[in-house]
Amino acid sequence: MTRALKLTGTHTLLLSGASQRQDGLLDVTHLKGNALRVVTEKLLKNELVEEVVISFDQLFYRIDELENRIGLKITSAGLKAIGVDPEMADGDVLLATQSEENLQSTRPAMSESSTDIMPRASSKKAIVLSLLQREEGATIADMMSVTGWLPHSTRAALTGLRKQGHTLVKAKTQDGKTAYHLSENTSSASIAA
Repeated sequence: MTRALKLTGTHTLLLSGASQRQDGLLDVTHLKGNALRVVTEKLLKNELVEEVVISFDQLFYRIDELENRIGLKITSAGLKAIGVDPEMADGDVLLATQSEENLQSTRPAMSESSTDIMPRASSKKAIVLSLLQREEGATIADMMSVTGWLPHSTRAALTGLRKQGHTLVKAKTQDGKTAYHLSENTSSASIAA
């Protein structure tokens, strides 16, 4: 029996972003150094993405020994891993068709009383909100690895979300770390970080 692959929030967000792009490329521009290496190694090892030669104006991951720009493109396995039904079109180009319920689950929840404008899907705020919507929530470390923020910036972002009317709930994970998640009822008072 094969073990199901467990994706981190960062992996899920990168794959989800790529599934919504026409070219299927991952945007790893916010990841640097060791974080970039760790995240991409798992995706490549599990064949959820593949390296492809790209043009100058596309999202690039690295430059190879022949000076080619290399990007990471989501594969059919990568699409399946995030619950997207892959559909082959135009030969080599992967186009993803995502069901409306999958789209709804990736959109950040907004308070009905909030006057905020919905954040861009690729913004750091939207990424943090989608992490916080997961059942297991997100730790400060999860949010830092995805956004590139320092701990104090990440905590300030959580404070900003509470001020905008989002209700954050704190809980301990199985390994004893503190995780935050958005409450179903965003109109009640939030818990301090």
